[in-house]
Amino acid sequence: MTSPLASFLLRLCLAVTLLACGPVGGQEQSLQVRVDAYLAPFVKGNNFLGAVLIAQGDLILVNRAYGKASYELNVPNSPETRFHIASVSKPFTAASILLLQERGLLHVSDPVSRFLPDFPNGQKITLQHLLTHSSGITNVNNLPEYAAASRAPQTPSSLIELFKSKPLGFEPGSSYEYSNSNYTLLAAVIEQVSHKSYGEFLRENIFAPLGLKNTAHDGNASEIISNLASGYQPCGVDGLERSPYIDWSAKTGNGSLYSTTGDLLKFARAYAGGRVVNRNTLEQLWIEKAGNNYGWFVRKRHGLVAVAANGRSPGFTSSLEYYPERDLTIIVLSNSYSPVSQSPVAEDLAAMALGSNDVQQTPAAGVVGTERLRHLTGVYRFDETFYRPNAEVSVRIEGKELILDWGNNSRSDLIPVSPTEFIDRQFWSRIVFDATGAGFRYATSPGFRASRVKSP
Repeated sequence: MTSPLASFLLRLCLAVTLLACGPVGGQEQSLQVRVDAYLAPFVKGNNFLGAVLIAQGDLILVNRAYGKASYELNVPNSPETRFHIASVSKPFTAASILLLQERGLLHVSDPVSRFLPDFPNGQKITLQHLLTHSSGITNVNNLPEYAAASRAPQTPSSLIELFKSKPLGFEPGSSYEYSNSNYTLLAAVIEQVSHKSYGEFLRENIFAPLGLKNTAHDGNASEIISNLASGYQPCGVDGLERSPYIDWSAKTGNGSLYSTTGDLLKFARAYAGGRVVNRNTLEQLWIEKAGNNYGWFVRKRHGLVAVAANGRSPGFTSSLEYYPERDLTIIVLSNSYSPVSQSPVAEDLAAMALGSNDVQQTPAAGVVGTERLRHLTGVYRFDETFYRPNAEVSVRIEGKELILDWGNNSRSDLIPVSPTEFIDRQFWSRIVFDATGAGFRYATSPGFRASRVKSP
């Protein structure tokens, strides 16, 4: 009987052998034209800036860049531009733990207390729990004190001090909740076991062996990093502004790396080829399981297994997706905090490369008169199903634009599509107002609704 791993390798070899017969093989030019045409509206509205790479096996089908790496210096993005990759750093951290396991220095079933004896509940939290976000440890990013901490140099130890005393959200292993704290702890374990800094260990054991010359840990804010893009965020309905400052050492282990599309392709190819973790581990992570496994999300898309990592940190978003059955890699890196690069862009580029027609149409921006916009202003209240139950938001006009004012200097600029439909630029979600003015709803899942409680 053929094992799952043997079956996977057979499909992989077949995909490489039959490149010219695949849905994208031999169609590099037409695919690139389609990608350019698809991205044009996003680029024009400053909703996408960054770099895109699509490859089948080692054959690069699309390798393009859009927008600017520095708007202040008028430097365009290029395929060689380095971007902060945020949580796409997590598979690198997880791979480091697995390398240490292969060398007999630890095991994923080990309790955290073996490495950090004074960590609360460390005797019942294992490395496996950290790797799969099932520890119950609170997310350090959600703590009020993290905002200030993220603007100053940090170490894994100093970051751990921020959350170690917080109560667990659930019994370790009993549930799932995404938490960056898990991977900060893993970085501390790597340093404890290897007697090297997190950045040094990754450089010596992953980056250098794989030839990732444009990838590194950004742990020193004073270092000059060539070709590194500046980070931006949406401002108004079509503008950009600099993103808030962050010292990337505050994301050590969970989001501190920078890279290029070309280096991430090398990493994905090496990982798929068993040159990062061994093939038995690869089978367990990419074939047998589904969910969030060791930094990767494993799911079914377009009828195929899709292995993905994505990230979003101030000024940057990233997406790395690999389809083992087609040996197809889709990489999208952006120096904008807009979620567009992940959804819909990364999703739609994968559909194009796979020959699917399941591609969203980019809504065309329209013009709505000020009098009509004024008809929609007022105070609206969400119900208890909203992630902030019964939260109120003010809809008001600023200049000639409609905005959602969430309070605390948080806002969403609305791009008009029709007199009653808008795109929330901050989250790239469609909002539909009732013609009667009774309320509005987010048309995308899960479809939150707000009712007007105060007219202008």
